[in-house]
Amino acid sequence: MMRLDSRQINVFRRDGFLTGLPLLSTEACTQFMDHTDRFTQHYPQDVHWAFDIKANLLFDWVYEIGVTPALLDVIEDLIGPDILLTNSIFRIKPPGSETRYGWHQDAARIQVEPPFILAYLAISEATSENGCLRVIPGSHVAVEPFRLISYACERKVARTVDVDESQAVDLILKQGEVALFHCNTVHGSGKNLSSRPRFGLINDYTPAGARQSVGTGSGQLVRGRNSGGGFATEKIPVGAFTEDNILSRRSTLMRYPENVLMGPLPPGEQPSFADADLQLR
Repeated sequence: MMRLDSRQINVFRRDGFLTGLPLLSTEACTQFMDHTDRFTQHYPQDVHWAFDIKANLLFDWVYEIGVTPALLDVIEDLIGPDILLTNSIFRIKPPGSETRYGWHQDAARIQVEPPFILAYLAISEATSENGCLRVIPGSHVAVEPFRLISYACERKVARTVDVDESQAVDLILKQGEVALFHCNTVHGSGKNLSSRPRFGLINDYTPAGARQSVGTGSGQLVRGRNSGGGFATEKIPVGAFTEDNILSRRSTLMRYPENVLMGPLPPGEQPSFADADLQLR
């Protein structure tokens, strides 16, 4: 069993991140990639939304890797025993991918208190060459000025302005290692300049007693109790990409649209997300 020591906890509180934690087995990562490959082959038209917001509601295998006991142990060391898994999102950069993510703080538009933690799970190795995550140490102490830009699915995302990139640290990870960072840690990533894919899964873990500055959040209770009242409890998926799972995710996004990735819902606007027009049998 791996638990964080007092030095690691103090480093996280000071810098806003910890990296290189060996929490997943090679077998678990290989199996996860196999599941991903099979889904991509069978449902290529659905990859763009199924691997996006709250993929943990669609696939039992996404949920299962997110509740790996060793991973939850270190999350508990940082946010306490009552834990919600509030999001899982794939971050895959094929060889030569031009995809990059500008500097941002995940809780810039909707603050969460107590704050949540993001865990980057290195399903494959993450290197400077293949576009690993980069963070700005100490940037988690406050929400920095940002601008809004358009993103997929008619979404707006915040991008931090005036970042001193000379302070950035590359989160270089071996397969199976995990990096943890505070929801207000400024982070981003560059292009994949290598001949190998960069495959990561990012999970959000939120204290069950937390509340959002806007709207009501939701999450799967993965440890302890959800008695705080600020976050609704989501269903655990049974199987993978079933009609029940798809409808559960859809219902959650419609009922609780103001999650940190979607941002505040403008007055009078209806929730919008990519699978809303999917025809189910």
